[in-house]
Amino acid sequence: MSTATTYHRGVGRRKRSSARAKIYDQTTLEIIVNGKPAEQYFQGLFLAKLKTAVEQTGISSGKIEIFVNGGGLSGQSDAVKLAIARALVSKDEGTRPILRMHNLLTTDIRKVLAKRAGKRKARKSEQWSKR
Repeated sequence: MSTATTYHRGVGRRKRSSARAKIYDQTTLEIIVNGKPAEQYFQGLFLAKLKTAVEQTGISSGKIEIFVNGGGLSGQSDAVKLAIARALVSKDEGTRPILRMHNLLTTDIRKVLAKRAGKRKARKSEQWSKR
């Protein structure tokens, strides 16, 4: 028989990106994104965004497995941040006030505005000439 591994789930979305996070109980802290260590998948500011939820709650153990697709690195890192925060709340409801205080449970609904007919982009017009 296979042993049922328990985990806590969270889903996050931002722009065109979607992320699913699973938090398993483990003695050391390990973050894996799409089968790679988080440090290898995200770098710099994107990695810092990803780790904010974990650092704010003081979680020091557990395996966080993340599946993310769509969009670019910026949208993906924000989606992952939200997914981790929601999974942490699923694991321990006591972390909700801390995450809420740091604005980590709020979905950023801004998306790219669609291009309009007769314009170069969504709002940019052709150059105007007086004569």
